[in-house]
Amino acid sequence: MAPARHILATGYHGTHVGRLESILANGLRYSTNEWDWLGDGIYFFQDSPLRTREWAEEHHGRSNAAVLRAVIRLEDCVDLLDIEWWPTLSSSHRQFVEREKVLPKQTATSGAHRLDRAVLNYMVGVLAEDGQNVRCLRGAFVEGERLFPASALYSRSHVQIAVRDPLLIEDLTVLG
Repeated sequence: MAPARHILATGYHGTHVGRLESILANGLRYSTNEWDWLGDGIYFFQDSPLRTREWAEEHHGRSNAAVLRAVIRLEDCVDLLDIEWWPTLSSSHRQFVEREKVLPKQTATSGAHRLDRAVLNYMVGVLAEDGQNVRCLRGAFVEGERLFPASALYSRSHVQIAVRDPLLIEDLTVLG
């Protein structure tokens, strides 16, 4: 695991306005959806309040969409923006493929990233067995349409953080 770094990130979480009171009183719910790209965790868009609002409106309707902002400590983080993690992830993928008879189906067009999720959850488990606690994961995702012909830039690309340890979430506030 990487040496301890004390990185703070600003994360935005989209939700239904009717859940705000419960979230502020009890905290955010841990997601275990089969399509969660980074595996289990509490999901945030990093540094992207407008993309978060767009997501919330797509899932809850414009009048029911709400966005929360938080400071997230990226401690004990599998940071897939750092090339240091690629050998570990590649090795975990190989081990996972050898172990499983049927692989989860990856469907990029529908946003169901079941294989990514399964491999990352597997990797977190292997690291835990080795005494390495993974408290969050961060990765960049290409989504949307090319911004112009032949561009490598896409309209909905973003960085996501999946927080596995809610103690990393600080200063949770509702955006106006």
